[in-house]
Amino acid sequence: PPSAGPRVRRGRPRRRAPGMPSVSRAALWTVYLVMLMDTLNFGIVFPLVPSIAKQFGASATLAASMATVYSLCQMIATPILGQLSDRIGRKPILLISLVGTTLSSFGTGMAGSFHVLMAARCINGMSGGTPGVVNAFLADVTTKEERPDYMSYVSVANSVGIIVGPALGGLLSQQGFPTACFVSGTLSAANLVMALLTLKESRWQQARDISASLTAVEEGAAPAAAPAEEAARIPLAANFLFLSGFFLILGFAAMESIVAYYLMDTFFDGDSKKSGQFYGEMFTFVGIVMFIVSGLIYKRARVACGEKLLLTIGACMRTVGFLAQAAAPTAMSFAGALVFCVAGNQLIFPTTSSLLTTMCHKSIYGRALGVQQGFQALSRVLAPVMFGAAYDHLTHKFSFYACAASTILSVALIFAAYAARPDARRAPEPDEMMA
Repeated sequence: PPSAGPRVRRGRPRRRAPGMPSVSRAALWTVYLVMLMDTLNFGIVFPLVPSIAKQFGASATLAASMATVYSLCQMIATPILGQLSDRIGRKPILLISLVGTTLSSFGTGMAGSFHVLMAARCINGMSGGTPGVVNAFLADVTTKEERPDYMSYVSVANSVGIIVGPALGGLLSQQGFPTACFVSGTLSAANLVMALLTLKESRWQQARDISASLTAVEEGAAPAAAPAEEAARIPLAANFLFLSGFFLILGFAAMESIVAYYLMDTFFDGDSKKSGQFYGEMFTFVGIVMFIVSGLIYKRARVACGEKLLLTIGACMRTVGFLAQAAAPTAMSFAGALVFCVAGNQLIFPTTSSLLTTMCHKSIYGRALGVQQGFQALSRVLAPVMFGAAYDHLTHKFSFYACAASTILSVALIFAAYAARPDARRAPEPDEMMA
């Protein structure tokens, strides 16, 4: 996290707006580690799919369905966990999710049948539906100006998982996939202990009061005041951001679905061993680029360019990157285009979550961000089927053109959200309350 944040406690409490919680740096690191463990856990298991399939006698289709089941469960759980975090708090939901991640990792390693294994992956998908809660936690403790920067570090955590997870999984797979799962579960358990020791509730008192009044109405008490009812609504402009997130992730989920096949068929003459090695090395480098852009470049670029110009730059880079992948004459030029595309993507995403929180009242941060992440998870469920079929029955390059088009549409939706933002009804930001 940044070296100085006005709402982050370091030694002694800093001056902050009334009702705004102060959190320690250890708590922030713990929240980022939650996201890291979600990605790391998935990354450790993913390279072990062939080993898992062989041990249980499962077909390639059944083995590949593990990823689909994970994404489907995450899609269902994410908005539910987000809304629950508005009612009972961010900390309890994060702790429950860490317990689920720990148990699912050990369950995967101890599974005696493929059906038990799938059940464990379902639990892992549901407990991995925490991105909205993590972003809500960060929104609770940051000002409007700080928020995009702190949210960009979520991508840093994800990038570390992308870099380390597959490499660690491949290394541990030499001892059998249960060993890799037990290591993953142990890391999750350590994160759980750290969360118990460092996390404190981040929701504002104002948000808690409104949530309580809404809960009372649902249970048959007297009607809530109009301000509470108004605060509980997700504004219409937020739907532009939900759809934008769907199309942004659809592009990358499509790419993840067909790139391995495209490399093998186009550049390696069907040699799955060589193409698989290149694919793994390429995505390790992609993770490094994600880390650099999110952790070192995004904040400076946002300050220098402003959010809207940075969105435009990111959209141009992402669009050109997808088109360049389709036109790439060699595997190395393809990898260069992919890296360029990923760098552009990292300039877009932190702004979308931050923008959503400026539209919604603090009492529904979790619900709104959960719905946003749910739309993104839906993309990951649909993309393999949609673009796999397009790869087989249309043209191998169709997905790249579709992803370029989806980028343009996504950013247009983000600018539509800016235009439709209900500024007159949004909750006052901390710095405005302290003015």
